[in-house]
Amino acid sequence: MSDVEGYMGTKGRKEYVNSRSCFGYCNDCGEVHELPSGIAVGHCYALMAKLSAHQRIDFDKPLEDADPRLSTDSLYTEMRGRMFGILVCEDKDGNEIILRAFSSRHNGVWNVEGWVPPLVDEHRFVAEVELGNLDLHPLTDLIATLPRESREWYAKLAERRLVSHGILAKLNALYEIHNFKNEKRSLADAFHLKKGIPVGTGDCCAPKLLNYAAVHQLKPLSIAEFFWGKATASGHRVEGGFYSSCEEKCQPILGYMLCGVTNPIQ
Repeated sequence: MSDVEGYMGTKGRKEYVNSRSCFGYCNDCGEVHELPSGIAVGHCYALMAKLSAHQRIDFDKPLEDADPRLSTDSLYTEMRGRMFGILVCEDKDGNEIILRAFSSRHNGVWNVEGWVPPLVDEHRFVAEVELGNLDLHPLTDLIATLPRESREWYAKLAERRLVSHGILAKLNALYEIHNFKNEKRSLADAFHLKKGIPVGTGDCCAPKLLNYAAVHQLKPLSIAEFFWGKATASGHRVEGGFYSSCEEKCQPILGYMLCGVTNPIQ
């Protein structure tokens, strides 16, 4: 029995293969761009088998060279699991290229060999956070000393909120979002909804995978994302389940990111 057959039934395969899991509205085109799950599903099940067998995400390395931080043990703590994704691409010579990603950071690690990198330089991001904390932490400490619900308490809360928004804007400015028309935009310009950009936007699997493919001139064919680890507190995501790209953070930028993708395999 293959890895894929060991983790997926025929019925489950048929139900998911043609699902619309990656899509978003594009302001430029006035259309919804999407990418089918199709052939990526089988590669996801093979990845699940590796995660289950090796219990670490650096499974391409010999056990003696494994990084303890890259164990999957953290996915079964109160931190709970995370999303993983596969993007099947084609290079300019017609060769199949398989990309894989994990959402956000794994146990605090941003970059792992064999996985696509984040959209932002981790050193610049961390430096900006540390710089912002120099303004934010003193305000937090001051607020803790003030009479609750006093006029000054409310004033300092409002000041801290403004500082937090400023820090978030600077962090968002570090992200460059690419599409398949050889264009790039800031996160704010790529986000099509006229509302605040949620924390963590751009850190999920689909944006990571699509951005890497666009930068390296790979043609996306199929994408699928699954959850691995302890189920979310709400129970809405469970290990081995496939899920669409999130509505709050991903879909508002996926329309722009998918612009220029043509004739994906169904």
